[in-house]
Amino acid sequence: MRRFYAHPRQFGQDVVTLDPEETLHLARVLRLGVGAKVQVCDGEGGNFAAQVAGLDPRGATLRILGKLDAWGESPLPLVLGVGLAKGEAADEVVRKTTEMGVSRIFPFISERSERLNPERAARRLERWRRLARESLKSCQRSLLPIIEPLRDFAAALEGPEEVKLMFWEEEQGGGLRPLLQLPRPRDVRVLIGPEGGFSNGEAALAREAGFQAVSLGPRLLKVPTAALAAITLIQYAWGDLA
Repeated sequence: MRRFYAHPRQFGQDVVTLDPEETLHLARVLRLGVGAKVQVCDGEGGNFAAQVAGLDPRGATLRILGKLDAWGESPLPLVLGVGLAKGEAADEVVRKTTEMGVSRIFPFISERSERLNPERAARRLERWRRLARESLKSCQRSLLPIIEPLRDFAAALEGPEEVKLMFWEEEQGGGLRPLLQLPRPRDVRVLIGPEGGFSNGEAALAREAGFQAVSLGPRLLKVPTAALAAITLIQYAWGDLA
């Protein structure tokens, strides 16, 4: 059954109105008409069975038939910080890690990352949030990950998570294997560097902030590959990848 996203404010008592973009996808791309049965989610854990009640280019109206169980969420709250990468690489990080169950993503500016002016940063943020919504629908999650505005590296080090990991290609102390034998933590914060990696100074600051530096092996990985590998390993050990 086709699945659509609507912000919680688009829900009424027994109906939900899709935005123009979702309406275009429903009517023009999928060619669904009045009477078609679909699913709709609000990104906050609400999943509903619905039926198309009206088609208006400004917003299709769906009649809610009933609430569905929540699904697709990891028991491990997982926060991902990633050094700002170039367009397609950053987009891929958002898509893939949303599919892998991260709860929050925040891009940050570090010594070796790309720089954006405020206008471009705002456009990229809106694009990342749209990509997260698209991935939410395709991967059958119930919660939309929060995509935060661009921040500086110092802000990326702040957070209350129980386990804090920095994946760094220059780390010589080993990989995740010893850590993954530990019981599931309350939550995890992960840092992935930009294409140029973290500097020695940034690695030192991260350690002072309570991060443990770990390696993903002897090969240099692109940013999307490193992010996906790190999240997959953590979900396998502490999340819901059995």
